[in-house]
Amino acid sequence: MANDSSFLGKAWRYVYLHCWQYKRVGQWHARRIAMVEQRGKARVVLLAMSVPMWRYQHLWETLKDDPRFEVTIVISPSIDYDVEQQHLDAQGLRDYFEKRNMPYVDCNIEGEPYDIKGQLDPDVIFYPQPYEHLLVPEHDCMSFYDRLLCYYPYAYMTGNGKFSYDFHFHNLAWRLYYSNDEILHEAQRTATNKGSNVRIVGYPTSDDFMRPNFPDVWKHIDDGRERKRIIWAPHFSFTDKFGQIPRGNFLWVAHFMVDLAQRYKEHIQIAFKPHPRLLTELYAHPEWGKKRTDEFYQLWADMENTQLEMGNHVDLFMTSDAMIHDSGSFVIEYMYTHKPVMFISRDIDYFLTGQTDFSRQALAVHYIGKDEKEIRDFVDLQVLGGEDPMAEKRMEFYKRYLLPPNNKTVAQNTMDDLIESLHLK
Repeated sequence: MANDSSFLGKAWRYVYLHCWQYKRVGQWHARRIAMVEQRGKARVVLLAMSVPMWRYQHLWETLKDDPRFEVTIVISPSIDYDVEQQHLDAQGLRDYFEKRNMPYVDCNIEGEPYDIKGQLDPDVIFYPQPYEHLLVPEHDCMSFYDRLLCYYPYAYMTGNGKFSYDFHFHNLAWRLYYSNDEILHEAQRTATNKGSNVRIVGYPTSDDFMRPNFPDVWKHIDDGRERKRIIWAPHFSFTDKFGQIPRGNFLWVAHFMVDLAQRYKEHIQIAFKPHPRLLTELYAHPEWGKKRTDEFYQLWADMENTQLEMGNHVDLFMTSDAMIHDSGSFVIEYMYTHKPVMFISRDIDYFLTGQTDFSRQALAVHYIGKDEKEIRDFVDLQVLGGEDPMAEKRMEFYKRYLLPPNNKTVAQNTMDDLIESLHLK
């Protein structure tokens, strides 16, 4: 359908979706599955938007050598980001895939986009995020609702409501591969289709976190001192324009974190790990803009005991000592490290009103920082002092919620479902 933003266009789209497309989607899926079964092979596309949003590494490794699957990676940066960031994201993916000798189809940001439907005719497409108008129209999910769309959450969905579980994609996709029963229950409670397309396979990044070894990605400082390694991971949501309670504290905490790094430079290292969208939001912010933002990011790259991290976070997490953040997904993901973690919020009670029960349980085993003093106390007591009264509770949370089902990897659970659901022998 055309992207008509007028009132009549939106009204027609709503009627079209709810009165026809939602009802027809099962027929489309059945037709496509029959084609795959007859062919004996599924053509699978994995869309890659940026390295931080890439969740399909282990799935690609699992599918690529199985003759029942023909897998293609297509780079497609988000058009919702600043053009400069699109180029950075695309180049980051090229470097990532080439380093691992992984074949991919490149994007063409300023030219004619790659014709996925005409060139590949995919049966199954895995998307990086469940939002419409995120990619160029030729790659957008709206152009492929007649195919078998699949999705690994790019983050642990800790917020409740429509934003996390009830967009059109959630209801029209063929498979939503979710992490655990708590997430399934939220989908059943919230989604129009009551979560009928959800399958539980575990959280995709679990396969990364459970590797036996992790390379040291921290800056080497050759002065003989041992420093504790802290990650600062700020979110981008300064307002409620994204449909959720804002949690971004960057605007008030940014310069304090610079001061903290400088004051404690003999005792700590800090890795600045911003949300991928923060750059775009700061470029557009009236008090920041491109020049100030670029200088701030460069400062973190240049200070003696700090570094700027714009890529994958697993190795960074697993070789760190602690984290300070206000990111939704990292509320859960940092639990894989078993290290102390602080969530920044000036009003945690208000913030919790927009969270799921699962997220509330995770935040209950966080240290909470509402001001500069509490952040500094966390560094002094938990990071440098080794006092960690939350350690046992974090481990209980990890064992209860974060291990993939069936004693298998998330990728293997996913492939097993694909084989069964597509009637592949």
